[in-house]
Amino acid sequence: MPTSTTAPGDVPANFLALLESMPEATWKSIDAVCSRLKLGAKEIVYKQGDPADAVYIVASGVVEVVTFSPDGKQSRTVASMSQGDFFGDLAVFTKHVRLATVRTREASEVWRIGTDDFLGLMKTIPELGLFFSRTLAQRLYHTTTEAHHAVYAIDLSGNLQKFDLLTIVQAITGMGHTGELRLHNLANELLGSFFFRKGRVEHARFGPLVGLEAIWQGFIESASEGTFSFRSAEKPTDAFEDIDKIDMESTSLLLEGVGKRDTYQGLPKPLRDLEGSLHRLTESFEWKNDENKTLAERLWALIGEPQTLVALKQKLNVSAISFLDVVMEMGMNGQAELFVDETKIEE
Repeated sequence: MPTSTTAPGDVPANFLALLESMPEATWKSIDAVCSRLKLGAKEIVYKQGDPADAVYIVASGVVEVVTFSPDGKQSRTVASMSQGDFFGDLAVFTKHVRLATVRTREASEVWRIGTDDFLGLMKTIPELGLFFSRTLAQRLYHTTTEAHHAVYAIDLSGNLQKFDLLTIVQAITGMGHTGELRLHNLANELLGSFFFRKGRVEHARFGPLVGLEAIWQGFIESASEGTFSFRSAEKPTDAFEDIDKIDMESTSLLLEGVGKRDTYQGLPKPLRDLEGSLHRLTESFEWKNDENKTLAERLWALIGEPQTLVALKQKLNVSAISFLDVVMEMGMNGQAELFVDETKIEE
């Protein structure tokens, strides 16, 4: 391995530069868990919707990131990466499916580090954890800066046809302001309100939902008609309960929000429209995912007899993505059966 030219405290330019800056024993421990994949041109590394089971590094060649519309008929190349660049880390960190397809543009060598090995290295090698954390922060900073300038250009108010809620929240977070964002439909009826303290979302309401569930619902809904406005304020217009206060760091909230929005948009339209019904398949409730176990228990208690997804969603009063995450997980682990018209799924 070449001698490092990275000064102490600098962030290496890419993953290969990071390896060069490390002691031999450290980079060898990373090298030991890397699988080397030699791929020809136009070969798929992974597909949009695949489970996130690894992080990848481009050792040579060029790969491109392609997103597809939910029906698979339209595609768009959103990025390309070359030697030393890495990808696949966002889905691994957020535990969501792949948000895009990655394929080689030319003959390439790609290194693969499985999720468990990667997370283990993050814990044992501080330089590695710092590198990925800083890189993620830089990516988010650039996205937020673009949204920041866009919002300033319209004096913190505008049309929802041009800016989705996620972009608006990114911009306000980046500015570090304290105040309230309010969304209205064309009839000037309030859709939702979001209170920020020093750029951090503290309270949220969207329709009947409050707290994080309101944030998730706002992110996944494409409110194509209406307006938004942000004004400085020391407290929200409408009172919120302390129990509904949001206690999530801004970067984590935005990253998780991106994953939830893209996962939701990738679902078949009948599921997004809550067409179908659900009922139990087993006598006892078993659940391994602690993050949504409480919601799963509530859902399980309701489906002793088949019920429509619309009725269940209304009774649980959570965001559509949180609800469908549990419904699909319950179906995949054999706890319940989901009935949806297969002809509509194909459409």
